[in-house]
Amino acid sequence: MQNSDLLLYEFPCSEKNRFFLRFESLAKRFDWYCSQDCAIAHQAAIGTIFDLADVAARSDLRNDLVQELLRQKCALEARCREKGSPDENLSELLQEVSSVSREVSQVVGRSGQSIRDNEWLQLIRTRQHLPGGTCEFDMPQLHYWLSRPPEERRKELLSLTESLAPTIRAVSLILRLMRSSTRVTNEKAVNGMLQLSVTGKNYSLARVWLPQEAKLIPEVSANKYMLWIRFSLPDERHKLHAVHETIPFQLGLCQ
Repeated sequence: MQNSDLLLYEFPCSEKNRFFLRFESLAKRFDWYCSQDCAIAHQAAIGTIFDLADVAARSDLRNDLVQELLRQKCALEARCREKGSPDENLSELLQEVSSVSREVSQVVGRSGQSIRDNEWLQLIRTRQHLPGGTCEFDMPQLHYWLSRPPEERRKELLSLTESLAPTIRAVSLILRLMRSSTRVTNEKAVNGMLQLSVTGKNYSLARVWLPQEAKLIPEVSANKYMLWIRFSLPDERHKLHAVHETIPFQLGLCQ
């Protein structure tokens, strides 16, 4: 079956990786809004900037990023030793990891501070908490900004997220390396459930592929010993119901 025929679900196996996936999702959302030309999309991009700044405000963020980049660097170095000969792709990845690590060490920790210090943004944020609070009669300065040419607005949106750029690059690289380590197997969930022992495996992500037409919803939970996958079927009101059939699916576990 081709990948285009499958729907991918990704689940974190730890709280740290939950943060990485959330941050990546917000960064992708911002990129899409920013790439559009319409004013409504650019106003939505401002709201996403607030979400990115909030998620990046974690006090332990820099340590988590540095430690994970170090772990990935050690894994890449081990692969280099296994090959026993120079590998240009691995060498480039190692250089990228080292570069991003230095950038994170120098900058992250102050991520989003310029956003929090921007009075105009904070005024928009305050008004956004009110339903319809950013109407043109409430915020004529926002209305004026939204009337500016799309390229001008886009340039300013990108400049507003400059302080978050190192975090965005680090999270993107970490998840790219995690996904590149995916080992995919064909599995069957008997009575709609699969239980796997993961003792000593230290998996980062669980990836579940299902046929688009299956209309099934997977749920994954994990600890350092076990990983559970359950499948449910949504009804017309989107309420989930347990499945008691054998469900074939593809499972990818990332280191």
